[in-house]
Amino acid sequence: MKKILGSLFVLSLLFGCFSSDTSSAAQNGDYVIIDFVGKMDGVAFDGGSAEGYRLKLGSDTMIDGFEDGIVGMKIGEEKTITATFPENYVTAPDLAGKEATFDITLHKIYREIE
Repeated sequence: MKKILGSLFVLSLLFGCFSSDTSSAAQNGDYVIIDFVGKMDGVAFDGGSAEGYRLKLGSDTMIDGFEDGIVGMKIGEEKTITATFPENYVTAPDLAGKEATFDITLHKIYREIE
């Protein structure tokens, strides 16, 4: 399913449903391509890093504070944000309720054409 959605996203870029925005800051509703490294106490943790990760801002697919930290960033910008894992984080129970920092690099912004 993830592969199909990725293919549909690429096709939508090719056929003009989205435009690449190089001048303005990321905002909710934009799709962004980012790299990130999650750390706890300054040490990267398993499963907390990705390169070329595609994310729709405002989708609430990441932990609280993560997407909000990207809003306002511009292409090429690097930023460290702090976010807290939910108390009931079942994906990695050892991270539940803990605070982490994420080093984020924003590579691309795609905005839906209305």
